[in-house]
Order: sequence, then structure tokens, then C-alpha cells
Amino acid sequence: MAGMLVCGAAFGTFLAGTIVPFVAAAAFTTIMLITLTFMVGRAMGNAKLTLWAKTELVQLVVSIVSVGILVMVINIFCVIDMSEVGGFFGITAPSMNVYNAFIAYLNESMTYSHNALTVIRYHLEAYTVMTYFNAFMCDFAVGNIGLGCFFGYSGQQEQPFGGYGAQMATLNAFFASTIIAYFSAMNSLFILLFVYKGFVFLFLPLGVFLRAMPYLRGFGSLLIALAISFLTIFPFMLGVCYLMGGVLVDRANGYAPSGISMDDYDEQIFIDSEDFAAQLGSSMVGPDAVRCTYFSSDSAACIATAALSLGIIPPDAVGESFDKDNIPGAVAFAAYAFIAAVFFPTIALLATIASVSYITRLMGEEIDLSRLTQMV
Repeated sequence: MAGMLVCGAAFGTFLAGTIVPFVAAAAFTTIMLITLTFMVGRAMGNAKLTLWAKTELVQLVVSIVSVGILVMVINIFCVIDMSEVGGFFGITAPSMNVYNAFIAYLNESMTYSHNALTVIRYHLEAYTVMTYFNAFMCDFAVGNIGLGCFFGYSGQQEQPFGGYGAQMATLNAFFASTIIAYFSAMNSLFILLFVYKGFVFLFLPLGVFLRAMPYLRGFGSLLIALAISFLTIFPFMLGVCYLMGGVLVDRANGYAPSGISMDDYDEQIFIDSEDFAAQLGSSMVGPDAVRCTYFSSDSAACIATAALSLGIIPPDAVGESFDKDNIPGAVAFAAYAFIAAVFFPTIALLATIASVSYITRLMGEEIDLSRLTQMV
């Protein structure tokens, strides 16, 4: 959990034993450089050197204050209870700090998009199998019996479920978008590991030192701004999304929209190759048996009804419902997954990048945000 990485005992040791000494060493080195420059400027009577030294001393103070504010904000985020924040808006959410809420939302969005993939792939598999069914319809049909086949091979070839091919094209498009959503959520988790495994904290001492170097103040400001933004703005934005998780990822419904139960979409549904009776029954009923197997919660009763239409079993065995055939629900599920796993994390990332520009501006530097966005 991000809260353990940022707020745990290991983080305190890392911050106090590694980052703070690095920042102190960078500040001390910078002070020595400024002092020597000021002394040389006074000895040579060079007003430009003394002015540079005074300016950099002020910038050094700004850098150290920025680092101190960042550490303070991190400590605040570690103690904020998101369930209490949600309580102000009438939102019920589990109790956790901002950083844990951040990673919890990413995990939930990844689970949500994975569930959407499962539902869409289930429909795609079913339609693919059914559209490949071919049936030879004998001429001169009397009921379900074609008399034409008694006097030769007289009839026509048909695809009983060929119409599902049009729906497969739609599902393939949404399947691709849901894969993007799933990998986007995973990508955000990798960003999380990059940010909170400590590497981004090394930007702080480097930024403090580089801001005092000629021609490198902008780059040093960028490093400090990146650390501040990705340690505060990014988790805060996704922490807010976590509060909306009840709506965005249907937390109370097992990470699936209302009306969809993930238990209905277990893909292990093919008839067992060793179950001869089931194979024989399905072959006698025809393609309707496969449709029942995929899309009926009570597949046995559904197959019985299909067999009833062929006159194979008594009339009292009835019951047919294709309640798992839910194209609108599957498409909506994919759209919701894209919003939860792509749209909102992207908004958080864009807000983070935009905040980098404003933070560097507070430090007296201008950053080309368009180039930074292209780099990201």
C-alpha cells in the first residue's frame, strides 16, 4: 500500500536517514559556493558576482522552504482519514489515509476494467461459437422433419445464429477500449511504484543544488516541482476519485454495474468431452443447446424447452430464459470501465503536470508545459 511506502516506519527512516541528509549536504554545498562567490566578488570589486551570490542565497531559502512544506503536506496526508472527509459530503468510504486511498482506487479501477473484459469476452466467445454453427434445412418440411432428405440431399445450408456477427463487430471495438482501460490502470500503478519507492525523493536534493548553478535554475526548479506535484497533487486527485468509488466502480455491487453478476460469466462452460449423455442431448437439440448453455442461468431447463420444440421430451419440461445475453449491459460496462480507469486517472495526471508549471512559476521560473507533456 502507498500509505505504508510513504507513511510507514520504513519511510520515516528513509526520509530522516537518506533524503534529509542529502538535502542538508546539497544546501551546505550551495552555501559554500555562494559564500566563496561573494568573497571573490568583494575582493575583485565585481558587483555582478556579489549580486549573483545574494540572489542565489534567496533562492536557496526558497528551495529549503519548499522542501519543508512538502514534508509537512506529506505528514498531513498520512493522518487525513478519507472516510471522515467523505462524511462531510454524505459519502460512505472505508477508513484510510490519502495515499492508501490513492492506490485503493487504482486497484479498484483495474479490477473493474478486468471484470468488464470478462463480460465482453464471454459474449464474444459465445457469439463466435454460435455464428460458426451451420444447419442443413431439408426441403418440404413437415413440423421439424424435412421430407426432402428422405428422397435425396434436397435442402439448403443456413447459419441459425449468423445475425450475431453484427454484434461481434461492436463488441470487438469495446473489447479493445477495455483492454486500454485495464492497461492504463496498470500503468498508473507502475507510476505509483516509481514515485513512492523513493526515487522521486532524490529530486529534492538535486533540485536544491541545481537551482544555485548557472543556467540550471530552471531544471532544478523542475525537479523540485515534479517531486511536490507527484507527492501531493497526484495522490490527492485520485484520493478524491476513491471517494466517488461507489459510483465510478460500483464498489457495493462487487465492481460490476447493477444487474450484472460476475458469477454468471464463468467461461468454463463447454460441455465436458467425457460426458457422452450431454453431448448426445446437445447434438439432438441442435444449436439452441449451445445458446442455452451460454446465456441461460438454468441451462438444463432451457435445453429441455428447446428439445420440447422438437418433440423429444414431455410437454411438462419447460423453462427458457436467456438472461445472461446482455449486449447493452456489456457495452455500458466497457464504457464505465474506460471512464474509471482511463478518464479520471488521465485527468489526475494532467492536473499534476499543470501544477508543475504553476509551482515552478512560484519559484520564479517558466517551464514549457507543452514540451513537458510531450515528454510524459
